[in-house]
Amino acid sequence: MDSRCAKMSWEEFDRALQQFDGYVAYDTSKDSSGGIFCAMVRSSKDKKLAVMGDTGRFSGEEKGKIKLCPLTVGNAQVLMEYFPYTKPCSHRSHAFTMGLGDRLGLATPGQLRAVKDAAVFPVLAQQSIRELNLTGRTFPEVIADAAFGVFQEGYRKGYGADGDHLKTKEQIRYALESGCSMITLDCSDYINDEAADLDGSERKQAYAAVPKEQRRYYEEKYLNRELNCVGQLSAEELEQIVLVFANAVDYAIDCYRFIQETATTEVDFELSIDEARAITTPAEHFIIASELHDAGVVPVSVAPHFTGEFEKGIEYQGNLDQFANDLVIHQQIADLFGYKLSLHSGSDKFSVFYMLQKVTKGRVHVKTAGTNWLEAVRVLANEDPVLYRKAHKYALAHRAEAAQYYHVTTDPLTIPNIDLLGDSYLPELLNLPASRQLMHISYGLLLSQPWFKEPFYALLHEKEESYYSNLIYHIGKHLKYLTAT
Repeated sequence: MDSRCAKMSWEEFDRALQQFDGYVAYDTSKDSSGGIFCAMVRSSKDKKLAVMGDTGRFSGEEKGKIKLCPLTVGNAQVLMEYFPYTKPCSHRSHAFTMGLGDRLGLATPGQLRAVKDAAVFPVLAQQSIRELNLTGRTFPEVIADAAFGVFQEGYRKGYGADGDHLKTKEQIRYALESGCSMITLDCSDYINDEAADLDGSERKQAYAAVPKEQRRYYEEKYLNRELNCVGQLSAEELEQIVLVFANAVDYAIDCYRFIQETATTEVDFELSIDEARAITTPAEHFIIASELHDAGVVPVSVAPHFTGEFEKGIEYQGNLDQFANDLVIHQQIADLFGYKLSLHSGSDKFSVFYMLQKVTKGRVHVKTAGTNWLEAVRVLANEDPVLYRKAHKYALAHRAEAAQYYHVTTDPLTIPNIDLLGDSYLPELLNLPASRQLMHISYGLLLSQPWFKEPFYALLHEKEESYYSNLIYHIGKHLKYLTAT
């Protein structure tokens, strides 16, 4: 215990807390540092941070010895200073890492209970700019919610915060200034997908327009050579790779250097090429990796566009044998250049997890996120069927609007008519691919509606243990296969 807290006690804290009617402390959160006693507390209506001692830096309502503080960004930032384990950190030294994400700001305690005994480093605060816009949140708010959840559970093993699928330096700067410990660069705006569709003569013509020095650079470096993992490239292969990816590689190098100049702490850099339209070939992966390496770029992970479909919230769709064969080569390239592979849209892809774990030897980053929201919706289906029915019908009526943000192929016509279903069957809709994916992609639309958001959050506060139990089961199912031996 901090020496400045020696004259205080938790018994005194609990007595002082009674001045605020209805608030009870989470015992797992109780900690002291720098002259304060601090704990997360809850009432039937909300959660707060209770502080006793030198409370001056926190903002909130003070009664007697206790200051009751709202869960704001400012209070989270002060909390991180007193208790550094609540601040995001690098995961570079960890083999198996998992992006969990939280679109509601409520999932962290359940996520931590799911991973606390597993050999995995959790990246809890994982959000893209698209997700921030759809949920009306900010990076500082996302990180604050994670920090309070970490403190609530007393979790001291470290966690990460991922500025996911960022496309511009302005977005990167925003994420870094907000406290993100990981940057995932999505360079798809610089990938020339159309060049992959050119026929022979069109490709030759387009390649001839590439600056002569750039053509000479790639040709001298990669033609007529036996390249590790991929062998010799034909002139046609190299031309297409240069046309499709050269600008993206240059942009990735530029952004990495920007991160190095801007960041004040260690930041994990991931390059995402999974948003390219075409499947990433081993030759493409090799040249991208080689160029990054020679430019001094040190990614923690790279996300290729793997064969098959990795749609939101449903199982892998594709040829598992082909995926396995491609995965082996991609892993060889990752090993050669010293980084991990990253699997995006990893939620519910149970059929690929065992081979992913075996091929990567457990050194891999897997991104999940949206199904944490679905487990919250499952609570709704169980506890408030009237509101769930309304939300389901709203999502179905606006499916086209939600689908513009995500690649989805499930057929909404296969979703059962909810008016013909009894209340007890409603949670089963979240196990059917089409209706599961419907609710998965509709989070932004629903959370923008006060008739949904306000009672939904109130329900999740009341039934938080049910939500945590769902997360423990759901994330645990992922970990069962991702850590199998």
